[in-house]
Amino acid sequence: MLKLNVIEIKQPFGTFYATKIKASDLLKITESDPYRALKSGEHTGTQRPIQNFRLKEISEYLKGVESALPNSIIIAGNINTDKGASRWEIIKENGVKFLVISKEEINGAIIDGQHRLNGFRLLSSDMQKEYELLCSIYLDIPNPYQAYLFATINMNQKRVSKSLAYELYGYNLDEENSDRWSSEKLAVFLTRKLNFDENSIFKSHIIIAAENDEVLFDVSPKKQDWSISTASMVDGILTLISSKPKKDRDDLQQIPSKDRKRDILSMDSTPLRKYYLENNDKLIYKIVNNFFKASFNELYKKDSFLFKTIGIQSQFNLLKMILTQHLEKDKNISVDYFIEILEIFKSIDFSDNFYTTSGVGKTRVINSFLIKAGYKELSAIKKEEDIENYKRLLKL
Repeated sequence: MLKLNVIEIKQPFGTFYATKIKASDLLKITESDPYRALKSGEHTGTQRPIQNFRLKEISEYLKGVESALPNSIIIAGNINTDKGASRWEIIKENGVKFLVISKEEINGAIIDGQHRLNGFRLLSSDMQKEYELLCSIYLDIPNPYQAYLFATINMNQKRVSKSLAYELYGYNLDEENSDRWSSEKLAVFLTRKLNFDENSIFKSHIIIAAENDEVLFDVSPKKQDWSISTASMVDGILTLISSKPKKDRDDLQQIPSKDRKRDILSMDSTPLRKYYLENNDKLIYKIVNNFFKASFNELYKKDSFLFKTIGIQSQFNLLKMILTQHLEKDKNISVDYFIEILEIFKSIDFSDNFYTTSGVGKTRVINSFLIKAGYKELSAIKKEEDIENYKRLLKL
């Protein structure tokens, strides 16, 4: 039997009860009810289908010594009482309210938080027993109201911008030794450095999410003729140092902070991974800074798409290929070296409307780089109209 101390909360939709329940107990008394259409034409359930890849990601996160799930799991209680399940009841003793669940049987449906909870199924029973979860429990609400509540919660949420998330994720860089940084934290650090370094072409051109911060206000790019987002830079740098940034973060978080070192992470195929693992951040920064300095010197034009989001992303693709093909062989990362490589792209008009559309435009910029450099055959392009544009712009 579970006897849980609860706080009663009254709102226009209805009364619910806030409490804490161990993950191991919650798994025994609740279930997910995915939305599905029946052959009869009726519909049942309120939840999205379970996505196994999300469960895996969440379980890896939960293994970390710094994992936290402060948001409540929302539950509808008494869903199976008509099938003989024992009722969940609220009782009052000495002025204190308790939720009493007399049997470990399924009589609750997860309205919100099914992936967070089911992620625990991939963990050991000991970890399930140790982890307490905040729960908001509604009793005796009909299925249509469960669906309404789920839809209201998820439709009204505003997605946090990736740039803001990266800014917040790396806020404590100064408080942590750099050899403990995940690949994401290093990418955030290098992005910030590029935005402040007098020797960087990105100085004051990277949009910082926290523009109202007094310290950051002076580097606002609002008055610049071009600017890019923090997320574009961070994601670009990550392509050079990690094939699985989330796994890097999860693997490091499973180690106590005092013992955490990035060199315990495994190698992968990214061209600068070796230097990330060796804590050679200065070399990684030098390569990125020198490449884009060369690119700016050779390819910048006021209306060029190369210095907008799709262009920066495409240039990171090009840099990754250059490093993969030539870094170990040539061992040269100077500005002059990159200028010599980029010179062949100087004749391409990257302000042409052919490069405009975001997703398609990025593919077209990358294709232009690859075809001009001889890494890709023009015959690999399927659309005849696109072939003619590549011939025109690449002067083929």
